[in-house]
Amino acid sequence: MSWTERPVVYSIALVEIFCGLVVNGFITVAKLVDWWGDKKMKAFDKLFLSLGLSRLFYMCFFIFNMVNRIFNLNFYQIHFLNWMLNAIYLFLDFSSLWFSMWLCILYFIKVSIFKYTFLIRMKLRIPELVLYMIQSSLLVSLVSGFVFAYNFEGTLDIMIPPKKAETNTSVGTQIMYLVPSYFFGHFLPFILISLSSSLLVEVIFVHVKRLSSKVASFTTPSMDAHLSAIRSVIMIEVMTIFNFIVSILLRFDFFDICNQGLPDTEVLH
Repeated sequence: MSWTERPVVYSIALVEIFCGLVVNGFITVAKLVDWWGDKKMKAFDKLFLSLGLSRLFYMCFFIFNMVNRIFNLNFYQIHFLNWMLNAIYLFLDFSSLWFSMWLCILYFIKVSIFKYTFLIRMKLRIPELVLYMIQSSLLVSLVSGFVFAYNFEGTLDIMIPPKKAETNTSVGTQIMYLVPSYFFGHFLPFILISLSSSLLVEVIFVHVKRLSSKVASFTTPSMDAHLSAIRSVIMIEVMTIFNFIVSILLRFDFFDICNQGLPDTEVLH
């Protein structure tokens, strides 16, 4: 990327980072204020707070990457720091996806009407299960992130030229660890987010259509609950889109991609 092209990408990325900081910062502060006032926190608010914090730190990590590039600090050229920074980046990325996944799944379970005993019991025990969901998300994200970073040769910040170093680790051995860790850290929650969000939107649309045909206004408690779920899902999707755009802008050189094609190092992302 040339010096004339770099400000364009950084300007767009800064706007996206600013929006991400505002949205996630607002969610975090709002949930903390409610917690302070009520002295307790609802189940969904715990997940929203966890999601807001993980993505808030995620945005701060991108700011760190930009400062590292602009001032040529070369943190990624140090092997131990490169491994730790990659692990932290992946942990924040994976955990935010897992929190989003649980929110979408729980909203789907809460809104939907089931006949299966297991899902009915799960629906009634949502407040008890949230803490275990948060803990399991942190554990899976931490293990997956560290396993991936430990076995990945190079830096996850593609725009920073990796330092060439000899390694005795074979490609097959790396893939054996990289594929499962990235699957459980990224692909699995992403697939479940997409699936549960689609099902949730469909269920809410059917319920809203049914209720609107029976009541004269949209002010009934049932309708308000559905609209609240819709707003929450939209907020989750907007936050996910912000993170996706920032990740693409700050990790890939679009100008080189357009002119030369995708580099081999991007296959692993």
